[in-house]
Amino acid sequence: MTFFESDYLKTRIQEIDALRSIAIIFIIFAHIDSFTNLTIFNKLAGIFAFFGLSIFFFISGFLMCSNNRFTTVKDINSFLKNRVAKIYPLYFFSIIIIYAMNKIGLNIPYSNDIAANKLLLLLNILGLQGLISENYNLSVWWFVGVILLYYFLFSIILLYSKSVRSLLIFSFLMGFILLFLRNEFNLIHTNVFNYYFIFIAGILSSTAESLTSLKKITLYYSIFLLTLLLISYAGIDTNTLADISKRDIIFLISAFIFTFFKINFSFNRRFKFSFLVDKLADSSYSIYLFHILILTLFKLLIDLLIPFEAYNRYLPDYIIIFIGIPFTLFSGSFIMIKFNIFYKKLTFKIRSNPLLLRWLDAFNS
Repeated sequence: MTFFESDYLKTRIQEIDALRSIAIIFIIFAHIDSFTNLTIFNKLAGIFAFFGLSIFFFISGFLMCSNNRFTTVKDINSFLKNRVAKIYPLYFFSIIIIYAMNKIGLNIPYSNDIAANKLLLLLNILGLQGLISENYNLSVWWFVGVILLYYFLFSIILLYSKSVRSLLIFSFLMGFILLFLRNEFNLIHTNVFNYYFIFIAGILSSTAESLTSLKKITLYYSIFLLTLLLISYAGIDTNTLADISKRDIIFLISAFIFTFFKINFSFNRRFKFSFLVDKLADSSYSIYLFHILILTLFKLLIDLLIPFEAYNRYLPDYIIIFIGIPFTLFSGSFIMIKFNIFYKKLTFKIRSNPLLLRWLDAFNS
């Protein structure tokens, strides 16, 4: 029995949904500078990107630990199969759509012209972005590869972790294995290191059940980060694993406050606009995959409908901000709903086929 088995609690937390909703809005604003001429978004793009992605990685670690048991290898297999079933179908669909858009000549920002590089396309289809250098990645999709790598690595770490201390020791050792692959073979995406300790913070947050445990976790985690910094100062190349910035400190303080709130107050409350929060949270993955494409098509439509001479310099920018972004959120939700309906029908047809049903049963066994 591992230390983390007792933390199994499969419930929906409204605060997590709210964080996920905030994160996807931040991600959109991080990329909005590609569709507007407002210089303020150029300046704020990095901040939006960091906090949006940090929230996603934090809650992914939090939910991975709180909603799953990792006591046997079978638990790991079940968890990974579930993640693959949730991540890949819509992910494949987004690649097909963006590949087609590139083929017909549309300039999709961050797609790196995937139609011209078959190896690049294959690596991204397989979700291997986390294992390869960022020079060979579709920049908008690196998150998928990194989160899949985290799920794989930390499901193993959680299986063998008997305590918070052993979790941090195994995470520390795993980090240096990844650094070796990066430094010696130019493997592993740099963002695997950028968000590594934030994902760990999410796992630790889910295990904190009292102020006493929170103090203990905070102490061990601080030692973990301090050790990384000391090793970096000693001259060992830690890439970006030990690059702890002011943004990281602000986020970790926020994560501590979140955990403190989780311990001392109920997480069963409902927000005033809980329906919208739930919808946005449920659609966050779809919005992430398609927001670049939707905004590209929306901007193209605006440019076609309104002649350049007919409006002032910033009118299209305001249209994209106040109409385009809500349209993107709605469209992402619509895509998610329709795709889920299609996927359920397809799954039902597959399961109706005796040969395929036997194969699925063998796969799930």
